[in-house]
Amino acid sequence: MAEALILEVAIYTAAAAIGYVIANRIGTRRIKQPFLAFLARFAIVFLLLFFLEFVIFYGLAPSIYAKLQGLTATSVGGILSLAGAGHSISGSTIMLQNPSLSFDITVGCLGGELFWTYVALVVAETTATNRQRILGIILGLAVLLAFNFFRITPSVYLEWRTGFHVHDMFYLFSTIFVLLVWVLWLRTLKPGATRLARSTI
Repeated sequence: MAEALILEVAIYTAAAAIGYVIANRIGTRRIKQPFLAFLARFAIVFLLLFFLEFVIFYGLAPSIYAKLQGLTATSVGGILSLAGAGHSISGSTIMLQNPSLSFDITVGCLGGELFWTYVALVVAETTATNRQRILGIILGLAVLLAFNFFRITPSVYLEWRTGFHVHDMFYLFSTIFVLLVWVLWLRTLKPGATRLARSTI
């Protein structure tokens, strides 16, 4: 488990590093901040959020995740029925017919890593004010929630229709999408606000 956690942090820290470079290249950052300091803040926040999710899932309230998985399966099944996919739902499992396919909505499908990556990226950005961070987190998470739901639905549908397992491929695209949302948030930062935030740190 420890190795998996270290790998998760390494992967998303690398994604943050790539996003940092891209953001600088396209000129969205008005005030530079030390690269290693940014990555350190990102890794600390991401690790803390990931640890809290782990504690809740395995210790305090595992039933919450079971309910979220079931709700997601039911919602995805409802959309699939509109596309003519005959199916049934059993807990967090979507079972489709003609051809037969069983798709389980796991905890990973809920997108926790993507949400925590985005929150950590926003918090690590020291040139933003607290208000900008809060608004960025609220609006960004709303976009990512909608996107996460969207990526599950075509994953199930395409695999059912073609037999091609595309679910894992969405993880790479999802990481890119998180970075895109973060870069768009960076573009909303105003020079005056960033100077003020920088002078108070």
